[in-house]
Amino acid sequence: MRIILAIFTDCRAIKPFWYYLETRWSKILKFFDIRYNKNVIPKGQYCYVIDEERNLNEPCPDGGYWIKVCPYFRSTKKGGVACIYTAFFGFDVCLYDQCKICNVNDDIDERDLHPIF
Repeated sequence: MRIILAIFTDCRAIKPFWYYLETRWSKILKFFDIRYNKNVIPKGQYCYVIDEERNLNEPCPDGGYWIKVCPYFRSTKKGGVACIYTAFFGFDVCLYDQCKICNVNDDIDERDLHPIF
């Protein structure tokens, strides 16, 4: 009981705990062959796409660019990452860099390829 109270009284621990619950729920759904919507997963190799409209209307103040993150991607400040679509929670080097681990819509776009020369 003390552990459960400690989790809910420490705000920093609520986020990873919630992501853990989301991934367990995702596993239950997969067991019953209930799938998440693939159409909302961004195209390309990453869990995000560049938000071109927002970058045109509201340039990023630090010189970077705005992105739209996949709705199934979760991240904590302590390094934990989660993909609700694949029911993964933990630390993965690829997912930490927002590279896809779900293999959905991950075709390489020819416009993303740059010539070496």
